[in-house]
Amino acid sequence: MASMPVDMELKKAFQEMQMKMVQTTQQLKVADSQVETLKRKMQHSRLVDRELTEIPEDTRVYQGIGRMFLEMTVPEIRDGLTAKKKAADEKIKTIEVSKEYLEKSLKESEKSLRELVLSKQQQR
Repeated sequence: MASMPVDMELKKAFQEMQMKMVQTTQQLKVADSQVETLKRKMQHSRLVDRELTEIPEDTRVYQGIGRMFLEMTVPEIRDGLTAKKKAADEKIKTIEVSKEYLEKSLKESEKSLRELVLSKQQQR
């Protein structure tokens, strides 16, 4: 009878750990997809910027905004692209820090579960 509460405690700890692992892996997948999307946006901005360097600065250029096109200068568009690249890079760094925290949290909970199992084995 005395071993019954211990088994329930371990079972509960395992269930919590499994739920945490599922949530963490889902969050990591979301973070990975966000990083990939941002990297694609950065690559697109780089390609457009490279194409804009090849045309004269006094050329009429248009930027699509919703369902309309806005006439802008080449330097304005290049500045906007630079800002987009910088914002995407900062967001990627933030997501990477978040991923590191999630992975660290998962490892710590695994470690605490192992310690719980070891302590229960030593009590027997």
